[in-house]
Amino acid sequence: MAEYQLEATEGGGIYSIPQGETMIGRGPFLGIADKKVSRNHAILEVVDGKLRIKPIHVNPCFYQASHKGTFVPLEKDEWCLLHDGDCISLLPDKYSFRVIAQDATLR
Repeated sequence: MAEYQLEATEGGGIYSIPQGETMIGRGPFLGIADKKVSRNHAILEVVDGKLRIKPIHVNPCFYQASHKGTFVPLEKDEWCLLHDGDCISLLPDKYSFRVIAQDATLR
């Protein structure tokens, strides 16, 4: 079973993602205070050892596959599976995070 973390790519912290659903956006969890980011921007979900994201706000989230190209907007209310090394961003040019997957069975 994998455990997941988000690492702020602009310097900052590493955030552990608990099992089940986690609301991300403006607030204490990711330490974002920018009013351009909704409090309920997206849902991260860890289920069956996999991590996925679903943007739920009219302002999109952005996705970049591991080491490939530029960020692309994600569709509102559509789940996107995330893998180790992928990046998500809450604004087009700010608040980006890299996915870190750790296999708990190797510990």
